[in-house]
Amino acid sequence: MSEGIISDQVEPGSVPSDQSETGRSVDAASQSDSRLGRMRAKAMSNTFESLKIRDFRVLWFGFMGSWTGMQFQQVARGFLAYRLTGSAFAIGIVTLATGLPRIVLSPVGGYLADRFSKRDVIVWTSVPMTLLSVLTGVLYIEHLLTISWLVILGFLQGVCFGFLMPARQAYAPQVVGTGHLLPNAVALNNAGMNMTRVAGPAIAGLLIATPHFGLSGTFFAIAACWLWVTLSTLRVHNHGSPSGPRKRMSESVKDGFSYVWRKPGLLVLMSLGFIPLALGMPYLNLMPAVADGPLHGGSTLLGVLLSIGGVGSLVGTLLVASFARYPKKASLQLLLGISFGLSLVGFSLFVHMNDLAIAIPFLFLTGMTGDAYQALNSSLIMMSTDPGQYGRVMGVYMIAQSIRPISVMPVSAVADQIGTPVTLLASGAIVALFVGGVAALYPAYRQIGRPIAQVVVEPEV
Repeated sequence: MSEGIISDQVEPGSVPSDQSETGRSVDAASQSDSRLGRMRAKAMSNTFESLKIRDFRVLWFGFMGSWTGMQFQQVARGFLAYRLTGSAFAIGIVTLATGLPRIVLSPVGGYLADRFSKRDVIVWTSVPMTLLSVLTGVLYIEHLLTISWLVILGFLQGVCFGFLMPARQAYAPQVVGTGHLLPNAVALNNAGMNMTRVAGPAIAGLLIATPHFGLSGTFFAIAACWLWVTLSTLRVHNHGSPSGPRKRMSESVKDGFSYVWRKPGLLVLMSLGFIPLALGMPYLNLMPAVADGPLHGGSTLLGVLLSIGGVGSLVGTLLVASFARYPKKASLQLLLGISFGLSLVGFSLFVHMNDLAIAIPFLFLTGMTGDAYQALNSSLIMMSTDPGQYGRVMGVYMIAQSIRPISVMPVSAVADQIGTPVTLLASGAIVALFVGGVAALYPAYRQIGRPIAQVVVEPEV
């Protein structure tokens, strides 16, 4: 009888089949979670890899002060210009007063960056920025701050920026080297700037509206931000000393332009930075016309749209930082540039159709791809430059980077004639076609991004 019975008993030491399957499933899930955890940890480590270098970490946190101050200043100066005149055109004049000196003086700033230590140049220019912000606050308290004074002070700050920016851009390769850490460092710099872009304007608005603090307190807060930059930069051990022969300023500036002209790859990268910045990036300045025009959302919608674009920009620059070891950087740049233009086309199209729900994802993609593209372009320019020319090449590049305050005016004029959505749609299409066309017509494009010399910098905790 026992032969026909299937026993439910289990041999000692054996495991029931259903429990065994369950155990294997748990083990597989545990291993999968472990692998995912290791992948996330590696991705985070790669994304913030250059911050392991002590000097870059100090420099990065110091630059957070300048980025915060710039966001505060943009809001405070624009608000004050409108309050003093009641004219939106005054905002453009004040912005132009800050932007013009940067275009003219950036090559001189490049000379200073290659002639003196970059740490000293940043300190020398940060101190006047602090004093100019203090003076603005004092003049406001004394009821002496007119629109003329605001233009003059903006012009002087633009002069300081023209001297500061090439040194700041050229500092990174001397601190982190010219290997894979360079694009990571540049992307993290842009990510820091985008972090302040997300929160800075809102904080500045709250400070201006705070009783007994207001505009004067905001200008003093801007001064504190620039003091923060000065003190942090003084803590950097690597002075960013100049390399190469010392020359007169006129000869040095001329050499910078000649150096770029002799290198077709640099010329291509300069143009790839200029056109998208001049035609594509003004979408940010035209966002008030989008929010209060076709979408009829007013200031509330404007804040939402700017925040969405800012979050996209932050995500984009962090993605570039995580792809710092990716070897085909030119191909990645091509993909980002075309995607930026097409995302702007998609956003504009759905704004024109008054479909906000679909326009918003395209705005996020526009912010993400646009800032990622610009960060990668800056990295490729420095990776294609000899160390002794960093400052002067960045001085030439800053001319292109400073074009946006000027290009906004003609783009805005076109938007008044044919409508903001149509203007942005055309701008996005031109950007996508230009980036794709340059890549197709320049045979050596895919070779861009190979460092001239690999400089290894050991992480210093």
